[in-house]
Amino acid sequence: MSWKTVRIRALDSLLFRDGRPFAAEPGALTARSLPIPPPNTIAGFLRTLIGERKGLDWEYIAQERIYSEPLIRGPLSLLDEEFVLPAPADALVLPGSSEHNPPRVLRLAPDADPLREGEGCDIPEYHYGMRPLIPPTNEKLASGYSFWRWADLEQWLLGKIPERLQRIAPPETESRTHVSIDSLTGTTDEGMLYTVEYRTYERLEERNGRLNRSEWSFVARVRTEWNGEIAGVGTLGGERRLAYVEPYSRWLDCPETLKASLENAPYVRMYLATPAVFECGWRPGWIHKLNGDGKPRLEGSPPGAPEVTLQLVAAAVPRRTAISGWSLRHTTYGPKPVNWCVPAGSVYFFKVIKGDATLLAEKCWLEPVSDGKEQNGRTDNGDRAREAGFGLALWGVWNSNEGGNHA
Repeated sequence: MSWKTVRIRALDSLLFRDGRPFAAEPGALTARSLPIPPPNTIAGFLRTLIGERKGLDWEYIAQERIYSEPLIRGPLSLLDEEFVLPAPADALVLPGSSEHNPPRVLRLAPDADPLREGEGCDIPEYHYGMRPLIPPTNEKLASGYSFWRWADLEQWLLGKIPERLQRIAPPETESRTHVSIDSLTGTTDEGMLYTVEYRTYERLEERNGRLNRSEWSFVARVRTEWNGEIAGVGTLGGERRLAYVEPYSRWLDCPETLKASLENAPYVRMYLATPAVFECGWRPGWIHKLNGDGKPRLEGSPPGAPEVTLQLVAAAVPRRTAISGWSLRHTTYGPKPVNWCVPAGSVYFFKVIKGDATLLAEKCWLEPVSDGKEQNGRTDNGDRAREAGFGLALWGVWNSNEGGNHA
């Protein structure tokens, strides 16, 4: 088998349901879409496309409960021809001092000062060495910086501040109102109106008297034995809307500057490029509670790098993301159970206890850190989340002396 990289381009506005209720009842009459498709949606799309070209027996695939293509990595977003990723959760973007000045970017870092006698803290696992991330200001954050260019995120992972952060908002929504149809009469159900919010991945806007076109697309990698070209049109997301797949030559490899900064680094950061599924909710299952030597702590080795032992010091994790889907199997046809995921952009701060952090760039760069059976001993969930690309991680460094102040 070999890895192949593809680019997925929307031919229509697309729908990726965000897991909130959608039913004929007050408060649930709108279907809302995630800005970026979750990894399992991309994985299913590519597996189906390649399987159709290989002429697979789908009944056999369903009966044996196997995948047509075992491993998928993605999606990574492209805006035109530039990689853009979710904004890191440890960054505070504040408005510039004037309209023409760039935004100010402040860095969250674990607070180096222990609490004084009589003080307490309610962050999870505080007694196991977790430290708070205290914002250095209470100013209102600037809006529209949901995604960062890779050039800016690379500087951030290196421990630097981007010089001029570009405003990149999520793909725009396109709302359409529909009316329910009575299945018996074939006519409309009076008063039964509902709304569906799609995402549009192509935009035309006027700048300086000229029309400028911008396009969002998605890059993914698939490990396959198929020797033919992975290309063609398929149905993606809700309502089976169309998308086009084409071979692509670029992937987000770890730059040499980051490899050099990770060499023997005492402190490292883990940034999630895609949502992650962890057994312990916000905390990776491969991070264990240890009480040896009279000092409770959280330690473990990331999947694929047992030579490196990390101690979890802090985490910047936004509100959890709900990801579900629709099963087409005859035995389980219907909505799939909701999985609560750590959102993309989350950042985990570690202290390196053993090993060379360079191995994180060599073995764990854009590899899944979600939990699997080889991490937690459970065979009921297996490695499905990891195989679909949940929890693809990028690695960087941080300075233990920052303590919540900007770099």
